[in-house]
Amino acid sequence: MLITDLLIATGIPFFIQFAVWTFVYEGASAEELPGYSLSEMYLYYIAVLALGRLNNAYDLIMNVSNHVHQGQLECFFAKPISYIQYSFFIFYGAALLYYVPLLMIALWVGLSSGEWVGAIGFIVFSALSLLLCFLLGFLMSLAAFWLTKSDMIISFQVVFTSVVGGTLLPLSYWPETIQPVMQYNPFRLLISGPAEFLLRPSVALAQELIVLLIIWLVLIYGACHMTFKLASARYSGAGG
Repeated sequence: MLITDLLIATGIPFFIQFAVWTFVYEGASAEELPGYSLSEMYLYYIAVLALGRLNNAYDLIMNVSNHVHQGQLECFFAKPISYIQYSFFIFYGAALLYYVPLLMIALWVGLSSGEWVGAIGFIVFSALSLLLCFLLGFLMSLAAFWLTKSDMIISFQVVFTSVVGGTLLPLSYWPETIQPVMQYNPFRLLISGPAEFLLRPSVALAQELIVLLIIWLVLIYGACHMTFKLASARYSGAGG
């Protein structure tokens, strides 16, 4: 499954982006295209596609949904750690292998350019984005307490990550009227934020990403706890 994810789910989309942007840049001058050069655009999509495989809450949402619908939560309520902590360790352990490609990208960028600020910042922001991904995924998964199936939640997670997260287009390519939404939403911190810092590191960008991470981590962590209390109050099972 890991090989399939890396070679097919990540490799094929990159070659599609490679072909598309090669064609786009051949037909336009550098002044007509905002943001990045062609080589930077290749690197951007290598980074965001690898981040997309890392920050994937599909299994988290499915696991919580199955535990709720199959009446298995009683077993977890009796454990010495909370259900949120349990879900975090399972999610983080499963994601560690997908962190390896990010380390390889950072190492390659650092060695090839001789500039390590962007590479090190990319590694740090990617690690922090994984924590935010868990909180977002867990918050979305709690809809399973009210829904019969979680397919809609999974679809929303995929769409938000792809569109407002920056997988579809970099921030600078969106119209100015939409850019504030693209810049300050939490999904940007999962995908395009670390990639932007890898390409063009700066103090201003680092400060922006850190502030946004702190704000969204606090808000979503609080929302997770409040929503889980409400969801647990309406949950009923048959024992454990």
